[in-house]
Amino acid sequence: MGERWFTEEELAEMSRPTMDRAIEALDRGDLDEARSLCEAMKHEWRYLHDLMVEGIGGLITFVQERMGEDAVAEAWSCGQGRGWKRDVETIVGRDRKQIVHALAATWRAHSCSGTGPHPGAFTIAEDDEKFTFSMNPCGSGQRLVRMGRYEGPNALGVTKRAHDWSYGRENFPLYCTHCSFMNESLPIRWIGYPLYPSDPPDDYGRDPCTWYWYKDPADIPERHWRRYGLERPARVSDASG
Repeated sequence: MGERWFTEEELAEMSRPTMDRAIEALDRGDLDEARSLCEAMKHEWRYLHDLMVEGIGGLITFVQERMGEDAVAEAWSCGQGRGWKRDVETIVGRDRKQIVHALAATWRAHSCSGTGPHPGAFTIAEDDEKFTFSMNPCGSGQRLVRMGRYEGPNALGVTKRAHDWSYGRENFPLYCTHCSFMNESLPIRWIGYPLYPSDPPDDYGRDPCTWYWYKDPADIPERHWRRYGLERPARVSDASG
């Protein structure tokens, strides 16, 4: 027989949630073990996160190469319509202050605890009308650019011409085009206004990607409709009341 590498107890411990193990270490007063587990947990999600991001980038590049750029728009619209529509309707039914906490949690997760190459990071600013989430870099699309995934023989695709869904820009990273559908054009179709009005970086190596959460959707500027050739309705209502 071959040599056994791990005991049954060790294998069982590997399969348990790291946070549960960290809390148990705190409860028994083992701060060094708790700290070690928390540090390890910061890295657990990033591998899967980055694998999925690059896979999605590769898949939408395949769509462009095999079926053309119009199919990119169809793919994003169809794919996001399957689940994101339900989420959008849930979000607009919640208290808008609560969503600030939820969006911050989303970006903490998306930033993968600030680990890895070109680690994700963001700030939040509040003014009278809105909250501004400034990602520099964004934990997915902007990191792909900074990590060189749009360079070389296996480069991810960019738009060959300008589209409303590429924020009017050609040579725009294909992966990042999903944000125009997710944040703006599809929610406009579904609920009448953009969910997270957004502005991509002018310079991906320097500038932040910016998302906005308005305290009252009636204050969302007209430009977030106009970029899709749409008119802002005279009355923008909030489904959450």
